Amino acid sequence: MTPPSTPGLEPPLETPEVPLEAATQPAGRRIASAALLIGTGNVTSRVLGLVREQVIAALFGATGGTSAFRTATRVSTAVYDLLLSGATTAALVPVFSDYAASGETAQLSRIVSTFINFTLLGLGAVVAALVIGAPLLVTLLGADPAYFDLAVELTRLALPSILLLGISGILTATLYARQRFTVPAFTAAIYNVGIIFAALTLTRALGIQGLVLGLALGALLQIIAQLPALRGLRYQPVLDFGHPGVRLVARLYTPVFLGMLASYAVVVIDTSLAWRTGTDSVAVMAFATTLIQFPLGLVGAAASLAILPTLSRLATAELDGSVEIGSFEITLLRGLKTVVLLIVPLGALLVVLREPLVAALFQRLAFDAVATQRTALAVLAYSPQLPFVVVDQLLIVAYYARKQTVTPVVVGVVGVGVYLAAALSLVAPLGMPGLALANAAQNSAHAVILYVLLARGFPRLREAAVAWFVARIGLGGAAAALAAWLILGGFGDAMAPAAGLLVRLVAVAVAAAIGLGVYALVLAVLRVTELREVVGIAGRLLRR
Repeated sequence: MTPPSTPGLEPPLETPEVPLEAATQPAGRRIASAALLIGTGNVTSRVLGLVREQVIAALFGATGGTSAFRTATRVSTAVYDLLLSGATTAALVPVFSDYAASGETAQLSRIVSTFINFTLLGLGAVVAALVIGAPLLVTLLGADPAYFDLAVELTRLALPSILLLGISGILTATLYARQRFTVPAFTAAIYNVGIIFAALTLTRALGIQGLVLGLALGALLQIIAQLPALRGLRYQPVLDFGHPGVRLVARLYTPVFLGMLASYAVVVIDTSLAWRTGTDSVAVMAFATTLIQFPLGLVGAAASLAILPTLSRLATAELDGSVEIGSFEITLLRGLKTVVLLIVPLGALLVVLREPLVAALFQRLAFDAVATQRTALAVLAYSPQLPFVVVDQLLIVAYYARKQTVTPVVVGVVGVGVYLAAALSLVAPLGMPGLALANAAQNSAHAVILYVLLARGFPRLREAAVAWFVARIGLGGAAAALAAWLILGGFGDAMAPAAGLLVRLVAVAVAAAIGLGVYALVLAVLRVTELREVVGIAGRLLRR
């Protein structure tokens, strides 16, 4: 269960709207600062997400009931992603950015109001229909008969939260388009607070049903947090489908929507196959996904959300000649190098520390040692995709910024074929880990294909310097993994459950810290200049 968006609260750190002439030379520095700010919000969100998962694991464990809950949230998340979340990066932010950059506040208000009103009316009708058809949805997802009725009930309770999430997502897109990153950076953290509060206060009386009510509470808190940051915009009770901006959003998002239909066919198949590999598999894969999503949210999502408004403006400016040709390409390449530099050590450490990390975070009460081993195995199977996914996220927004949404969709359909071939061949011999490997293969193939296609038009992406950069980063990642493995082995009995939670957490933290230190040292020796830039920006952000 991954929260849809992100939000925060410190007005002094807000990034003001930036004119086009300021979006050229200092763009990389400003994007990196915004990415670090969003990353800070993502750290907060992911930490709270881990707390959320710890609470769920302790209360319900990796059981059939938890798998029923995950099935319900997959339905609601799929509907939200299809109808709104995918539109945020594909259409809403690029189009909203054009109006924000030109100062057309009244027109921006009208477009935003149209989408909010359409969400309430159109999406409301869709949700009502899905509530009625919930048994069919759960049947398609292959829920075990013993948990079928529970999954249907939880699905019906989860679906109404989509309306609130939809409005929150539109507000988030508006703030990103205006390059006001602080509040959106922390909305996912607020979402998790709502779920945690519901889990701790409602589940004793309502059971796992109380946990589902936390989805709506978290989404409502997101909306309340973002409203003050929208000053200058005015809500209008309109549905202006003839507005040029609204029509452009629809044109950009239509192919994305069709492609996401194919992607969510994978979700249905994946969930159905997972139920067949064990009643705990859906739950185990969700716990593993939480750990995988931590570095992805910290690095990939933060960078893609930060860079999209600037890339959108640079793409438009290059067409009208107001900035130098190549600014878009340079900005994109800098973003790609930054995310690769950041994700590699995190991924390497996650692989090495996966089992003690899962045990330290989740193994208590209803979550036993078997669940720890199964979750750690799923983490290992998911992990190869990490560097590819963060690159993929930036490549996708590069296409979206240039108002090109068809290519990522076509590549996505190819990715569905990769998943099906891998899943159907691996699920029988490997079971649940085979499904995780198939997911990793799908996402990795998507990134590779997009990169090859985009590199045809951007020669800097084909330079030997890029391969040399990746080789040095890979060497640093291997050194970090080896150092962490050696340190972890030195702790010996300190990693046993009898040693206590605090001791195990300290051991994992020490191994991770030394691994990161070795990574930085290797990159410094190999003269990876991007490391100094990232460290410098982080220092300036902390001082602010």
